[in-house]
Amino acid sequence: MARKLRDSKAFRACHWPVATRSRRRALFRAAIAALVFPILLQWFLAYIVGSDARLLPPELLRAKNLLVVTAHPDDECLFFSPTILGILDRNRAVNGGLLVMSTGNNYGKGDTRKEELKGSCQALGINPSRCEAFNHPRLQDNPKVWWDTALIHSIIREYVKRWDVDAIITFDEGGVSGHINHRAVSAAVSEYVTSTKDAPPAYKLVTTGVLRKYTFLFDLPLTALSFFWRIALLANSLHRYALTRAAFASHSSQYSWDRHLYMILSRYVWFNDLRRIPAASS
Repeated sequence: MARKLRDSKAFRACHWPVATRSRRRALFRAAIAALVFPILLQWFLAYIVGSDARLLPPELLRAKNLLVVTAHPDDECLFFSPTILGILDRNRAVNGGLLVMSTGNNYGKGDTRKEELKGSCQALGINPSRCEAFNHPRLQDNPKVWWDTALIHSIIREYVKRWDVDAIITFDEGGVSGHINHRAVSAAVSEYVTSTKDAPPAYKLVTTGVLRKYTFLFDLPLTALSFFWRIALLANSLHRYALTRAAFASHSSQYSWDRHLYMILSRYVWFNDLRRIPAASS
């Protein structure tokens, strides 16, 4: 009995290093797969799926005049660039339009930020003549103030008619960053779309938690699993990512060290997932 026990201990001692090496190799292979798969998926969505405009939702595919509605200058490139470029860069026949509900004057740089916005629009393929930032006294950049949604509603209605808009993109209820102005814009667009029978179809950019927001491409498999069959998922190619960087470079007053990290780590500069805002009931 004692001899068998000694033999068993000797066997385990002999095979423990082998088992440990096997586990390490398995973990290493799993780590490599976890690193490589999101990159390959991004490539597939940006270059294979993304090259076929027919895979866009029908409402965006048929759009001739796209309108993006945001709260502050730089929102368009920090959050929406994969959507804007995914539609405009692949189909130059689509006219892009951007309505920014404030000049971002919370720190007294509103005039500067409004001027910077023009360069960003140009980099993203939006004609500067359709790139508007408002300075209404009831729509001032303030992280503690809920904006007048009825006022935003009226502005959107006016520009939908002026620019013959047939598709709208905006924030969802979380506003991506949770900023109260972003959320007010979302509420106003939803109120407009759900209460106006002839309103164009509208999509909202999905908000994720902080941990998922700053995961580079590693949140893409989970996002694709939820949205792949709906094809409301737009991914930046390296060329479009470079355009995103060029657009944000126009906002020089906002380019701090943490924004450098944001432009690498944030999922929102690499891909966007969108949900349809329910239309008005007939």
